[in-house]
Amino acid sequence: MSFQIKTISNFRHHGNAISEFTTLHRLLHPEHRNHQMTLLRTIDRQRMTLVVLLLMLTTLKLNAQNTPGARAAGLGGSYLVMYDAWSAMHNQAGLVHLTGISAGVFYENRFGLNELSDKGAVVAMPLGNSAFAVSYKSFGYSSFSTSKTSLAYALKLTDKFSFGLQFNYHNTRIAENYGNASGISFEGGFLYKMNDKLSLAGHLYNPTRAKLSDFNDERIPSLLRLGAGYRFSEKVIVTSEVRKASDAKASVRAGLEYQLIEQLALRAGFGSSPSHYSFGFGWKLKTFQLDVATGYHLVLGFTPQVSLTYVPGRK
Repeated sequence: MSFQIKTISNFRHHGNAISEFTTLHRLLHPEHRNHQMTLLRTIDRQRMTLVVLLLMLTTLKLNAQNTPGARAAGLGGSYLVMYDAWSAMHNQAGLVHLTGISAGVFYENRFGLNELSDKGAVVAMPLGNSAFAVSYKSFGYSSFSTSKTSLAYALKLTDKFSFGLQFNYHNTRIAENYGNASGISFEGGFLYKMNDKLSLAGHLYNPTRAKLSDFNDERIPSLLRLGAGYRFSEKVIVTSEVRKASDAKASVRAGLEYQLIEQLALRAGFGSSPSHYSFGFGWKLKTFQLDVATGYHLVLGFTPQVSLTYVPGRK
């Protein structure tokens, strides 16, 4: 990030301040203990800010955790062949299989830290053999945040094949006068339903590596995803995909969904690079679908997510 050098420099400044305050704490007379404790609390806040911001910069590269929609999260992020309103954030080609207007909201508490919260909303509408969707997603908190606003279009070329395209506006903000950065990218994908059981899909995000800032030639990474899904029965479907980001090594994702009863579905998934596991469930509530999931990173811990999707055409 263009702000990263400035931010790290600021962190080093805080590190020097910590050393100076520690020395001062030793030299002050005991009668000034209250003042000492105030100084130490200030240091703790600075150190906590350092830890949180460094963790946020790290998690921006954890594609495994960037999974909008709790149904997708429960499947380990393997969602290319699935289709609902959340296709706008995974593979826009799936939007053509909607049967009516749909909308959804989600909230994710990454690794249990409110400062690393991820949230968003989507509205999708089919129109004949095509579909449109608008979506918004944001990450972070008041001192550091990123957001993406998107407009998607999908078209069904045949009963088996469809493709989708989406344009995105990105914005990154860091407080304390570090400023803002913005950029525009696009993405697109296809969905091929070979038969009632097997589906294939592909998606390419930001193929041009859109520039976010002139400083240090900062660019948004691109991401290629190829996936497949197999429906063993009306109750069981297995999904899988391979991912390759321009700034990371290749990884795999896989998920399983089991429709226990008409209203309840159980899910599990896993992924590599970094290794993570997930599980969740979905509950149908007439015209709503409630999905709950949690991911587990072997080092950083749990990432719970909840989403609510409105499907007015459902009986």
